[in-house]
Amino acid sequence: MTDLTKLQTIEELKPFIYSIELRDIYTEGHSERVGIYAREFVSFLGLNDLVQKVYTAGLLHDLGKIGIPDTVLLKPGKLEKEEFDIIKLHSVLSGKIVEKIPSFKHLADIVRHHHENYDGSGYPDGLEGEKIPFLARVLTLADVFDALTTQRVYRSASNKIEAIEIMKQMQNKFDPNLFDKFLEFIKNFNIIKKEIFEFEDDITKILKSNIFFLDIFTKTLNKQGLLAAFRKSADYELYGSLIKIDIKNFKDYNKLYGIKKGDALLRKFADAIKSTFNAKDSLEEPKEKLAFIARDIADKFYILYLGRRGEFLEYKLKLFSKNIKKIEDISSKYEFILKNKNLKLFKDEIGYLI
Repeated sequence: MTDLTKLQTIEELKPFIYSIELRDIYTEGHSERVGIYAREFVSFLGLNDLVQKVYTAGLLHDLGKIGIPDTVLLKPGKLEKEEFDIIKLHSVLSGKIVEKIPSFKHLADIVRHHHENYDGSGYPDGLEGEKIPFLARVLTLADVFDALTTQRVYRSASNKIEAIEIMKQMQNKFDPNLFDKFLEFIKNFNIIKKEIFEFEDDITKILKSNIFFLDIFTKTLNKQGLLAAFRKSADYELYGSLIKIDIKNFKDYNKLYGIKKGDALLRKFADAIKSTFNAKDSLEEPKEKLAFIARDIADKFYILYLGRRGEFLEYKLKLFSKNIKKIEDISSKYEFILKNKNLKLFKDEIGYLI
């Protein structure tokens, strides 16, 4: 366990920060990117004596995420109010941790208040206007810009123009004097594309594509994985079909043959869906004629098939019913939840459909 009180330099901090970001792998490199945007912006303002200070605060601003439960921190969908209240605690925790590091304790207030909004709508203390530390107001701009311009599993990254337009729609949250200058600065500053911490090997690739979205039992996606694939496909405005498919009388099968054989049947059923529909069991980048398979609970499976091929799917589903009966003396049932639809139209309600 790292003794934080002994950390004295930025270079000593970076491995510790990276170890925290591994928990939240979809924001890998976020802290340093925020630090860089903030540093370069402050330099643009001619405040050279604050450059190092704001960069270090940027590195430290999300340390408190180490105390946020995985079920909340790693949830790919929309957070419930109670979950968001927990997430908001990370800025308080960040401030408390930084306060305990002698070399950086002078940055604690900046870190604590990086989610305060100029109009008073932010957290943790609802500070407004000039009551928010100046460099915390700088970090807010850098933090929001990086969040908008980096990819998440549930949405695509915005380009610079899109990010600026989104920020304009929420500009009441930012210091108005700083906001105009930030837009002037960022128009001539390239988006940081590469990950700052480079640790891209087979292990992290597996983590990034599967660990939070995989049903380990059948090696298909889980419900969160399906939602992530659907929302990402909707961002690209792809057309597709969503089918629910399960085994008839699975409970009776379990009672008759036992749970062990029932478990084996579920795996066979999943493999048969994959082979029939050429479905993927990982979160590949959505594209036309790509199919994803997911398992929700028990014998409830879903197929997300991209492209407008409803008739083809009807044929494939009938073929699947024949093939699965050859494997075991069972039958399957299916229903189209969506058929040949623009998925963007259902992005906000997909959670209610499955």
